[in-house]
Amino acid sequence: MAEEGLPELLRVPPGSGKTEAAVLPWLWRLLEHPDVGVRRETPGRLVYVLPMRTLVEQVTEKVRGWLDELGLADRVAVHVLMDGEPRDDDAWQLDPFGPAVFVGTQDMVLSRLLLRGYGDARARWPVPFGLLHNGSQFVFDETQLMGPAVATSVQLQALREALGTAVPSASMWMSATVDAGELVTVDRPVPPMPVELSDADRRAEGLGKRLEARRRFTRLQVGEDAKRYAGEVARVLVERHVAGTRTLAFFNTVRRAVEVAAVVSELVPGGGAGPDVTLVHGQFRPGDRRVLVEAVRGELPAAGQIVISTQALEAGVDITSRVLFTEVAPWTSVLQRCGRCNRTGDDPGAEVVWAWPPGGKRASAPYVEGDLLAAAEALAGWEGQEVTLTQMLDLEVAQERPDYLHLRRRDVLQLWDTMPDLSGADIEVGRWIRDGEDVTGLVAWRSWPQSRPGEDEAFPGREELCPAPLADLRKLAKDRRLWCHDQVDDVWRRASAQDVRPGAVFLMDARLGGYRVETGWSAGSRVPVPVVEHVSRRVSGLGGDRRSRAERWVRLAEHGRDAERELCALLGAAEDTPGLSPQQRDAALVAARHHDLGKNHMIFRRSLVRAAGKEPPGPGAWAKAPGGPLRHEVPYFRHELVTALMMLDPASGLLNGVDEADLAVYLAAAHHGKVRVSVRSVRDEAEHDPPRLLGVADGEVVGPVETADGRIVPELKLDMSVLSLGGGAGRSWVQRVSALRDRPDAGPFRVGWLEAMVRVADWRASRSYQETEPPPPDGDGSPPDTPTGEEPGEQGVLW
Repeated sequence: MAEEGLPELLRVPPGSGKTEAAVLPWLWRLLEHPDVGVRRETPGRLVYVLPMRTLVEQVTEKVRGWLDELGLADRVAVHVLMDGEPRDDDAWQLDPFGPAVFVGTQDMVLSRLLLRGYGDARARWPVPFGLLHNGSQFVFDETQLMGPAVATSVQLQALREALGTAVPSASMWMSATVDAGELVTVDRPVPPMPVELSDADRRAEGLGKRLEARRRFTRLQVGEDAKRYAGEVARVLVERHVAGTRTLAFFNTVRRAVEVAAVVSELVPGGGAGPDVTLVHGQFRPGDRRVLVEAVRGELPAAGQIVISTQALEAGVDITSRVLFTEVAPWTSVLQRCGRCNRTGDDPGAEVVWAWPPGGKRASAPYVEGDLLAAAEALAGWEGQEVTLTQMLDLEVAQERPDYLHLRRRDVLQLWDTMPDLSGADIEVGRWIRDGEDVTGLVAWRSWPQSRPGEDEAFPGREELCPAPLADLRKLAKDRRLWCHDQVDDVWRRASAQDVRPGAVFLMDARLGGYRVETGWSAGSRVPVPVVEHVSRRVSGLGGDRRSRAERWVRLAEHGRDAERELCALLGAAEDTPGLSPQQRDAALVAARHHDLGKNHMIFRRSLVRAAGKEPPGPGAWAKAPGGPLRHEVPYFRHELVTALMMLDPASGLLNGVDEADLAVYLAAAHHGKVRVSVRSVRDEAEHDPPRLLGVADGEVVGPVETADGRIVPELKLDMSVLSLGGGAGRSWVQRVSALRDRPDAGPFRVGWLEAMVRVADWRASRSYQETEPPPPDGDGSPPDTPTGEEPGEQGVLW
């Protein structure tokens, strides 16, 4: 793979080293391949996608260990794409072209690729969308657990190839059991050729021993009474456990795993005389989950360990067991689970005990009953026999291929608009990411003296967040126990059932329960929840300009020059962008130069003075000021809308000689992620006299103002008609932007990359203003090439 490149499909047995095969060949081709052409063509970003959070932490640890051993830790970054604040996203977005490995769940990665980043604020959605779709090598591992995400990832790769990107991206899918036919979609009708183990690979000493390791199969007959099930299984686990070894039990639902773990804990002797009992599933806070996974992977105590889990340990975690219990599951899951019994081939007494799950008609949930019946028949055929992993892989067992709703081209184009519809609803992307019963929201717990979030309540940090089933969250919302952030009015309010959607973030009063450190998410618990210390940032609503501040006053023209200079540096670092024309790159530079001209509007100027508590140090237009966050006197005011109106006014001359004028205006308008495709009045703005649109009214005066390139824009009266059908050369704003999205030489992925570049350039320019003194000019009168400071400026604005 290092010599020939990563294939589209890698199909090898459990324990073969898929993670190494995905990361190390890519790394060698990027940094060490003798052919400079290969190094240049290798995507500089590896995005490793996994079905579960427990796997994310393990893969991240592995990759960091390899980089340390190779002496590359300072050269290749490792980032975790997860939910909440603080976020690894922040660092890489400011330096998007350094070699880097990204590890994340299918929820966190695919939702960002679909412009609906889970656990993220609306205004941030376009940046990872633009960056990740361009110049990335995607690796989708353990595809048998990914459900609809597999077809979605295939469709996204096909659409990148069809619609075009600024920089090429590629994808590889990996699993022990994936069928090439599963990677066939409407836009990618030809199945990929799999790369598999050769005969020489299978005979290799270490791998051969694993593949030929044996385990004896036995069925456990359990009564149909679901109430007695946990007790019967728990007793078998304790009776069959062998001191000094690990017993591993897999259950198909979190509820049954929790129930069995409780009974096992009661049955084992205490005081260290009995085995440790560890419960692991996907509904723990990150810190608690890490402690549990480390206990599973650590050194076994003298009495051994009984681990009770769900799909959380089904794949990717390199552990072994003497006794393995599993509920009947689809055959692909059974294979993965059995691969954790006698994994190394060193335990001749290994056994697999299996049972049909309880529950009557719903016994198969969350799986399809036919898949469980086929797997049970296969397991029954091996009753009392010792079976190798090779034998299991060679056995063909029928498994229904779910008919998931496939992502289509029209869906991607529709998702380009990040504004909610008139009812406040968003397009739901969860159907393309995960099975309905596996979808979760995210909950954090806080202590509040007034039993409600404070006015400046911070957005939850990653360590605070626990995944929770949507059904539980809807019930809690009806009971008025959940709080969500209103991204328009910038307040935390009580959540309704309509606010509950995949990836949504909620707060709960810690005194009201809902979580137990020992068992994870527990909607029915009323035991007070320990609060996790959090370091996070304040969110901002639609009208927020909380980061239009600096350690000093910054002139509008200076900031425009700085942003343009930063964009030049970014485009230079990107080197080859074969999907972009010179005219499109020039349009981005025009957008960076003029993006903040709307701050010359009187509303913004007065807001700066109020925030600073004093007048600016001289006449002219100013972009930033010292002091507190800006709060505009007119709700929902967006200065970037004013910028777009100024650029579209022929009297401004700002688009003279610009070949890609619509692109330049769009990129300037979209630099906060709040003025993009649909632009509508908010709340009661339309009833205002005169009517307002995002705080702006027709006929308001701006200018004169000096631009970054030394021109003077004369006084202008804002003409809102250019946004409507019939104005602005007969085209509405939505038509202009939609035309960019639909053009064969532009499209959502190319424009998305340029949009991200302009925003990153703005953030990087804002960083330099953390100094207390203005930077000395270079010989040409421009600021120095290397800004300093720590904060990412406008990046902190969340909506």
